[in-house]
Amino acid sequence: MKVKVVLGTAREGRKSEKVARYLVKKAQEFSWDAELIDVRDYLLAYTHRWKITPEMEKYREKILEADALIIVAPEYNGSYPGELKILLDTIYDEYEALPVGICTVSSVTGGVRLLMELRTVSLNYRMLPVAQVLFYNVDDIFEGEELKDEKYEERVGRLFGTLEKYAKALKPIRDEVRENPEKRSGEL
Repeated sequence: MKVKVVLGTAREGRKSEKVARYLVKKAQEFSWDAELIDVRDYLLAYTHRWKITPEMEKYREKILEADALIIVAPEYNGSYPGELKILLDTIYDEYEALPVGICTVSSVTGGVRLLMELRTVSLNYRMLPVAQVLFYNVDDIFEGEELKDEKYEERVGRLFGTLEKYAKALKPIRDEVRENPEKRSGEL
């Protein structure tokens, strides 16, 4: 299993980074090939929808090799960071039939509004949002880089189990649309 963990904020002091790095480590414990995609590495001032930049091509290639995606983001003003929106918008067809886990980070609400936003956006990209974990008060549930709350360990375990099931089930569709680009855009 290949999973890409997208860290969706570029802010200094981002708490989401702790969660994203933990998820990469946890995926590797499950013997998954896990890689962190940090939005900081792909910062674009605006989307280049019709012109492929080197950053876009690098991101596109990473998504095409993925069996599943995990998006980790903080809730900012009831939604997700603009840099995540720009990154997600750089490609479209490459997301088709990709199961996505959504991990939100927020102090009080845990990112409930962000979760709703990312579910909708994922469906628009033809990804399938299949699992989620809402991380409340990261400083209280992590000790250094280690998660210290057993409830979250269980939730993360279910996240990976669900992603794996859907990644296997959707693999024939992903393979078909990746090998035959003319079959994209709902023409299956």
